[in-house]
Amino acid sequence: MQVSRLLVALSLLVAHSAMAADALTGTYRGDGRACFGALFVRPKTIEWNASFFKCGPTRYKVIAQDLTSDKPRAAYKIEDRHKRCGLAVIEVSRYNDTFWSVNGYPSLEAYQKRDEPGWKDSTEPGRQIANCGMRKE
Repeated sequence: MQVSRLLVALSLLVAHSAMAADALTGTYRGDGRACFGALFVRPKTIEWNASFFKCGPTRYKVIAQDLTSDKPRAAYKIEDRHKRCGLAVIEVSRYNDTFWSVNGYPSLEAYQKRDEPGWKDSTEPGRQIANCGMRKE
């Protein structure tokens, strides 16, 4: 009986993660010198091609999410990092009715400490964040 409950709980957890990954799937388009390109969030892969970097397509893991607020968001940890990408985490959050904020972090630590003094708006390369306003298609 307890094994059955454990399997049900595990199934629900896996299904919830899959739903979260799917909730923000789609194509996000950016404009301007630094943000020209697109972010593609797919059920199993993520890809961000912009003026200064090319990431993916690569597998990801959802490490944070809030899909219930009026500004849904999710953070994706890139599983197969490539040197050309330079990003470890990509975060997508609704900014307003038209735009989405897409942030790229060079490390998991930079993502985790993004709001701490000394990290936010830092000029150190290991702390710099790629930030683009994008429209979802």
